[in-house]
Amino acid sequence: MDVKTISYLDLNEKLKKGEKYQLVDIREPYELEVEGASNAIHIPMGELVNRLDEIPNDSNIVFHCSSGKRSINMMHFLQMNKLCKNNYYSLEGGFQSILEFTSNEK
Repeated sequence: MDVKTISYLDLNEKLKKGEKYQLVDIREPYELEVEGASNAIHIPMGELVNRLDEIPNDSNIVFHCSSGKRSINMMHFLQMNKLCKNNYYSLEGGFQSILEFTSNEK
């Protein structure tokens, strides 16, 4: 099963063109305290399946964790359980890619 991924650079370009994307941060609360919060809906990975109804249906959804590994695994889980929608993506490199991109913009 292939998981759809998107780089933060590509995501940023699509947002600039007006395409609708919603970030969903699946990191644990302690990670937000240590690494910082993102501008995303926060739903810890362990709660995601029970909270999928909180994710908007009117845009593409980009899940991210810290490094991108857990969001890929979570996407595989959603696919295996037929919960993955066609508009779901995993952010390549996770929150670290956001930090890297934004620090390079300065």
